[in-house]
Amino acid sequence: MKKRSKKLLSVSGTPGAHLGPMLRGNVESFCFFFPKKKYFFALLGLQSLLAASPARADYHLFSPYEIDLGELEIENNGDAAFDRASQRNGAQSYTIELGTGLTAWWHSEIEFGFDRDPGAGEPVSFTQLVSENMIQLTEPGEDWADWGVYFEYGQNTAAHGSNEFTIGPVVGKDIGRFGNMLNLFVTREFGPDQESHGLDLSYAWQTKWRLWDPLSPAVEVYGDTGSITHVPAFQQQQLLAGPVAIGVLPLNGFAGLKGGNFKYELGWLFGATTASAGGTLRWRVELEIPL
Repeated sequence: MKKRSKKLLSVSGTPGAHLGPMLRGNVESFCFFFPKKKYFFALLGLQSLLAASPARADYHLFSPYEIDLGELEIENNGDAAFDRASQRNGAQSYTIELGTGLTAWWHSEIEFGFDRDPGAGEPVSFTQLVSENMIQLTEPGEDWADWGVYFEYGQNTAAHGSNEFTIGPVVGKDIGRFGNMLNLFVTREFGPDQESHGLDLSYAWQTKWRLWDPLSPAVEVYGDTGSITHVPAFQQQQLLAGPVAIGVLPLNGFAGLKGGNFKYELGWLFGATTASAGGTLRWRVELEIPL
């Protein structure tokens, strides 16, 4: 879950500071467990997080499989909230992203983030410039699950707001024709106008039935517990779940293209807590163009 409300883990300057040595030790153990990959990226990112405070979230799962080496990726993610309560109705989030695989195991993107606050008459504003990175830790099928590490830095561009750093594991596991994906992220805000002064924890889950490449059904769950040092009551946390349609259409021969794909995702998420919008429309469209 990567939404412009709150995203993954966060640490405040004093509460939770004891987590630093513990988390650093866990990362070193994690790197030993996967000796073939470039783990210094994950270790460096986590140490930056601990040395520095949560974040937001587009409703979209990150995959350790999408490295896209040799391709240009143009992507739009978005979501719109619908609720009877004016303080939740009308909130919207959009992104425009450009990315490519820098190596066979490192995918990087630049994201332009736009947001609309809930309520009537609110404008859409350019709120963040984000650097996103996915590090693939294991080859597909190499281990009992497929592992990656995602991290991003978001620079606030609005008149008010804070900067953010997010990091966490991305896990994929196929069971027959069902593909399962887990994102578990922590986010820290820093700079002026922080909404939270601690580590923020968010999670996302997807189970997809690979029925047909152009159209496969899936179920997704997105949650945000808030600050891990002051976790609110369950009904005050963000939790949404619902069905999603996912498809891939080949572009070979279209407009003279030699290869490439058009990907889409379209879903409706139901709010499961009083703090969540009653319903959220979420979408993603992506063009993969060979370089």
